[in-house]
Amino acid sequence: MPARPSPAGAAVAILALLVVAGCGGGGGSATAAALPPELLDVLTSQVDCAGAPLVQVRQHRYDFTGDGVEDALVAVRCDSGAGAPPSAVFAVAARPGGPEVVDELLGPDEGEIVKDLRAVGPSAVVTSFGFGPAAPRCCPDLELSHTYRWDGTAFGDAATTSTPLPEAPQESEAE
Repeated sequence: MPARPSPAGAAVAILALLVVAGCGGGGGSATAAALPPELLDVLTSQVDCAGAPLVQVRQHRYDFTGDGVEDALVAVRCDSGAGAPPSAVFAVAARPGGPEVVDELLGPDEGEIVKDLRAVGPSAVVTSFGFGPAAPRCCPDLELSHTYRWDGTAFGDAATTSTPLPEAPQESEAE
């Protein structure tokens, strides 16, 4: 008879399932939202979704340009309807003529799923889930933290740290 996982093990397994399920699945993701109208045209031209809609996953507003007007970091992904589509993160500056993409911090070709966006002083911090070489696309096995520093015209290369995600406990058979 299979042994039951411990309550702590079950909690870890449920948390892992919630993390993976909430990372980006298409249609039912509670975190995805339609792009605000002022960003729709600006960002739709940045990511090729092959006809699928582009949705906003996260947004963090702060004045990274230092001009006294709030700018934004915006994480988007294609709404694929299933799976865990990769995210892209753009720095969008508020300009008199409308929003302007001034930098791409994370591209969809990097295959990561954005968890959080925040600012620490003049730096932007993107936290994402990533995939090691042996991880299947369903199951990220890394949490990545990318820190980008604004230099007055663009964000510099990221300083990145990587932390392995805890594995769900393996069920064992009782003897």
